[in-house]
Amino acid sequence: MTSHYFIATLKPIPDHHSSENNYAFLNGEAYKESIPFTLPYVYELGGEDIEFITFLDSFMEIGDVVELYIFEEGRHGYPLSHNHPEEARTINLLKKTYKDQYGEYQLDSKKWKEELSRRTIASKRSITTFVKY
Repeated sequence: MTSHYFIATLKPIPDHHSSENNYAFLNGEAYKESIPFTLPYVYELGGEDIEFITFLDSFMEIGDVVELYIFEEGRHGYPLSHNHPEEARTINLLKKTYKDQYGEYQLDSKKWKEELSRRTIASKRSITTFVKY
């Protein structure tokens, strides 16, 4: 079994890369048909961690949306991931909130990145949507 972490964005990431902001991404277009994204630019990343959250916070502008999904492949490339929209998460980077099927939670304004990195962010069962508005 192989796990791939993918994000979809409204704008291309390579345009945002600089010497200070060099988080590693690969083009994910080959998987685009297998992933239930609604946004046009698809990238594969290494995983979810504080570096990723920091990158998203700097990459996203007011009004931006980014989708995150774990795609698992079994033998012979058969997908093991299934989209269950009722389990989706929404993370608002401007308001510092985390919302899942059980409720919405306010993150600490000073330690929100650490607090968010300890929560379940990505899933093979639903898309996580990051918003900044």
